[in-house]
Amino acid sequence: MRFTDKQLEAYVSQKLALSGEDRNKHRAQVGRLLEKLEAKLHEDGSYRIKKFRRAGSLEKGTSNKPRAGKPVDADVGVYFEVNDPENFDVDHLLGLIKKLLEAAYPQKSPEDFNDSGGRIVEVEFKESGLEVDLVPIVSLDADANYGYQYSRRGDRVKTSVKVHVDHYREHAAKDSFLAPALRMAKRWRYWQELEGIQSFHLELMLSYLIDRDGPASSLEESFRRLFLFIIRDLGKGIAFGGTPGSFSDPVVIVDPANEDNNVAARIELSEREALISSAREAFETLSWAEDLPGKIETVDKWKQLLGESFAIEG
Repeated sequence: MRFTDKQLEAYVSQKLALSGEDRNKHRAQVGRLLEKLEAKLHEDGSYRIKKFRRAGSLEKGTSNKPRAGKPVDADVGVYFEVNDPENFDVDHLLGLIKKLLEAAYPQKSPEDFNDSGGRIVEVEFKESGLEVDLVPIVSLDADANYGYQYSRRGDRVKTSVKVHVDHYREHAAKDSFLAPALRMAKRWRYWQELEGIQSFHLELMLSYLIDRDGPASSLEESFRRLFLFIIRDLGKGIAFGGTPGSFSDPVVIVDPANEDNNVAARIELSEREALISSAREAFETLSWAEDLPGKIETVDKWKQLLGESFAIEG
């Protein structure tokens, strides 16, 4: 049997999604953090920070509930003005972010601001369970729309927080199933223990399918066609307006903000093969579940994809 949109959306809302109340609470805390940082900037203009831009799942409204012992993540792009955007020291910028945080929160220990990752400074608010990742970006225009950011591979890439957020919102406006399908895809990735696959990759796959095939006819169809795409077409690559042909990486997903950047470049061949294998199994499981006569048997099949917490009411 197939589940209705109402049934699946109830599962997503009750079991997966960070509640609207919690999202508002965490967004307000990010807002207070930025207010404190802005106040320090007004006192001391030596930091040369042009703008803070909120990013990531919390800003887009696609965060899932955190797993036990894990914080809710929030991302903030910190856009710096530098003398030469082609030649800058990212460690220096990370140090400036940490120094600014220490000035804004004198009651905290310097150890509360973790810059050991090499690309970001993490701030954890233990009482609320929120972790904010501040990412240094060198601004490339007057409005701090585009900038250079260091990738996880250690190279510098041009990208745009604003374009990424706008890109998601434009696609969510076209297809109301994008957000719940993305939440289920994130849960599936976690339950299948797929390495190397980020939420952003899944978001862009679903968005690409909206462009290519139009809005999904149902939430289950949105979920199902993601798996079919991974099985059949992932090897062709994904691009939004440009072409994926100039890359030779195992997985190619062209950055909507920069056609010269493959955001999936770090995915290894073994990780791609594991993703395709899991997608094939998921598609077959959903097809099998569709032919089952009863709710209990169908729920059991879905649990193979999304875990024991999967439940359907009604």
